[in-house]
Amino acid sequence: MFKKFNPKEDVSSSTSLKSSVQRNIRSSILTQIPFLTLPAYRDPSTVSTSAPAESESAPVAEPEEETGGGKKSGKKGGKGKGKGGKGKDKEEKDDKDDAGEGEAGGAVIDEIWPKKEALGLTKCHDRISIFTVQTVPLFFQHFDGPFIPTLKLLHKYPAMLPHVQIDRGAIKFLLAGANMMAPGLLSAGGSLPDGLPKDEIVAIHAEGKEHACGIGKLVASSEEIKKAGKNVAVEVICWIGDDLWKVDTIGL
Repeated sequence: MFKKFNPKEDVSSSTSLKSSVQRNIRSSILTQIPFLTLPAYRDPSTVSTSAPAESESAPVAEPEEETGGGKKSGKKGGKGKGKGGKGKDKEEKDDKDDAGEGEAGGAVIDEIWPKKEALGLTKCHDRISIFTVQTVPLFFQHFDGPFIPTLKLLHKYPAMLPHVQIDRGAIKFLLAGANMMAPGLLSAGGSLPDGLPKDEIVAIHAEGKEHACGIGKLVASSEEIKKAGKNVAVEVICWIGDDLWKVDTIGL
């Protein structure tokens, strides 16, 4: 997909998406990649314990004296805010509701894509859409297909996608953008977990390598691939060294 990709030539437009569109995309991504709903790891040694003490010792403001003028002014201000900011308040409430327990507990998605950060969309050739936060590519989509994390993002969160593994002999073919054949997954150096359905997006690991070398889509279920024992098993989507890998920032 990104074997020949030039941002200067292949990008047609870039825009910042509306809040309602962002919410729909966020929901779709969380449905497709459940890992992102899990709590993000926090190093206990970096958690401050002084905040609660300061909060407890903070002085409590004395209630204002309820004079006639002050009470009247307070009511008037409240009415104005409620009437004028009703639509805005509703939108802010929707944003908080979308965060759900994930934001309160520090979900992975909130670490990758903070709620206050706008999601950018860069449209490219062949109906490829790249989604960014602060111009950093995070996910991409082909036509109306699934949202796929970039390989650089996958390296930060390796458990985001199911893993398959190719043997050493298939590495050079993967890094050339070739699709992965069943023998490379079924040999002694390969690995193909049971229970993976057709069209599953997977992280392609290689024998002896720590990080995923590519991302691909299963052309058949695990059982069907093992039964056939030959032909293409994984359609490669992106890999280390392709033109998307070389892009650090793009769009708005």
